[in-house]
Amino acid sequence: MLGKYFNYLFLIVLVVIAFSAVAFAESSSAPFDPDAAAGYRSISKVKPPTPMALKVKPFEALGVRLGDVSRFNPMTWGLDCCLPAPNQGQFVAGPKLFFARIRGEARRDAGITAFGPSVVDFHDGLGFHRKGHLLWSIDALYQFRPRWGVHYSFTPLTMDVNSTVNQSFNFGGQSFTAGTPIHSRWDRFEHRAGVVFNVNRSVNSLTNFYIDWLHLEDKLVVGGQIATAPVAYNRDSNLAVVGVEFNKCLKNFRGNSLALQCKGGIAFLDDSLGYEAEAALQYLIPIKTGRFGFLKGGYCYFQLRRDKDVEMFSTSMDGAFLQVGFLF
Repeated sequence: MLGKYFNYLFLIVLVVIAFSAVAFAESSSAPFDPDAAAGYRSISKVKPPTPMALKVKPFEALGVRLGDVSRFNPMTWGLDCCLPAPNQGQFVAGPKLFFARIRGEARRDAGITAFGPSVVDFHDGLGFHRKGHLLWSIDALYQFRPRWGVHYSFTPLTMDVNSTVNQSFNFGGQSFTAGTPIHSRWDRFEHRAGVVFNVNRSVNSLTNFYIDWLHLEDKLVVGGQIATAPVAYNRDSNLAVVGVEFNKCLKNFRGNSLALQCKGGIAFLDDSLGYEAEAALQYLIPIKTGRFGFLKGGYCYFQLRRDKDVEMFSTSMDGAFLQVGFLF
């Protein structure tokens, strides 16, 4: 009987040992790897694939976000014709010389007197030369927003001559007969300020719409050198000028840019009406990234006529001009 119990106990111990061995084998055995079983080594370090080279046009997004081409290195422009233009926070400034031809006529009293017409010509009556006038001005623009800028310019003019009357006229109640020696002087100070809006801006072109306030201070003094008292004509005028300006890149060469500029506008208000037109070539030379010096030359025309019942003052100026300056 006792031996029978020992046999049962021995069988139970064997079963426990067998289950324990199977459990230990399952917990300690590694998963089967067919590559390892076949004799291959697993790859632990993988070399990344060679990046694919893409050709990207560098300035394509500028037209959308209105960025500035001048922020890029000009030497990397290659064959693309890129137009440097002021970005937000940049200035464009420089002096300007105007080789002008000046024509004009004035009337201080209405009607015609016994001494001749009341309209006096600047050349035939007052003796002002039409050619050979050198005028200077200063011009500055500040781009305070991506599309908005402010502009200011100042231009003085002085003409002083002693001559002889070629055509009799009446001016300001005084009569001047032909052959009378007279002294004539004309002073004009022009202040011009306004805003500029970039209507369309791309890599190689720029179109602006501008609205300016034009303030003119005219003083014309006509007097005889012998017995006739001088007569003065003084008038300050405030006008509005609206117009459009177009800029187009023509050629890039090693970072230098040749551009075409054209603009036209109309002046009105204060009993005045006039217009302006300008065409020029601009050559920009990079100084460093975002900075350029430029040389601009072309032809411009400006005509203005002020007419009232008892007075009239009409002038026109045209000729070549030359400007140097900086974009910074």
